[in-house]
Amino acid sequence: LAKQARHPTLVACRGLLPAMYRAIPVANKACADRIRSRNHELHKERIRKMRPQVDTTVPTTLHLDHLRNNLKREQLLEERYHEIDRENRILLQKMSDVMKQQSYTPRAKSAGASLNRDARKTELMRITQENGAILRRIQQAQPVYNHIAWEDSYKKSATYMKNTAEYPVVLRRKPSRASSLTPMSQSAGSGFHKEAGSPSGASAAGGGAGGGAEDDLKYVFKEGKKIGTHYYLIEMATDGRTLAISAYEGDQQRTLELVVNERNHRRIFRELNGDYSLIADKLRIEGDQLVLDTSGGPLDRGGSTPDSAMASKMASTT
Repeated sequence: LAKQARHPTLVACRGLLPAMYRAIPVANKACADRIRSRNHELHKERIRKMRPQVDTTVPTTLHLDHLRNNLKREQLLEERYHEIDRENRILLQKMSDVMKQQSYTPRAKSAGASLNRDARKTELMRITQENGAILRRIQQAQPVYNHIAWEDSYKKSATYMKNTAEYPVVLRRKPSRASSLTPMSQSAGSGFHKEAGSPSGASAAGGGAGGGAEDDLKYVFKEGKKIGTHYYLIEMATDGRTLAISAYEGDQQRTLELVVNERNHRRIFRELNGDYSLIADKLRIEGDQLVLDTSGGPLDRGGSTPDSAMASKMASTT
């Protein structure tokens, strides 16, 4: 019985809940709900009909004419418009008078002649004569500097410098690029030729040297590269068909040369997208000969006559 007395449901049924949780006692719940809803509606109606303490309606003075229309401002604007119209009429009249009158009015002659007219004319003639005399002296003067002697002295100095230089003189040569390679014809070409720095190679190079060798060659690459264990100065020149490669080693003072014929030059140029630095990376030293790495396929071997001529051209330019 003690446990049943402490149960919450039994406590609520017996009216032992606190006052805040208890409902208002009514005789009839339906009548109580109806009265509560009617009181709520009356409350909302009173709130809706409630009048404000502050008057927010439009003031009655706003409808007065002397406040809505500024008559003084309109009078000033009207007077300004009349003044502008008057000035425009005056300007238009002046323009009309100018157009009706003669455009050129002859200037009235002066009353008397100039008193120093003859003196000014004499002075002008003297100045003109002196200017003519100065011009003749300048035209007849002989030059102090002899440009012909200067040109001869420059040619002699260039010859002396070329004779005393250890390496080829390339001071005035413009840097060449791979894109400056001229189109190569498909009619010529045969074989490739390898030459070492030997007397036989030099004689073969000297035999085919021509008068216009320097004008036909175009240097497309010049840079230092490490081949094997030594550093070489690599130079590549082409006449538009064959490719001449020269490798100079400064320690042993020797030059290795390789001439690639037109067919092999075309194939390598196409495989490496015209980058001659990649061609230089493919150079190898086998014994005393300069060769190209033929990983893309063996090179075609042919006659050595055009290649010897190409080597002689490069030897004559260097």
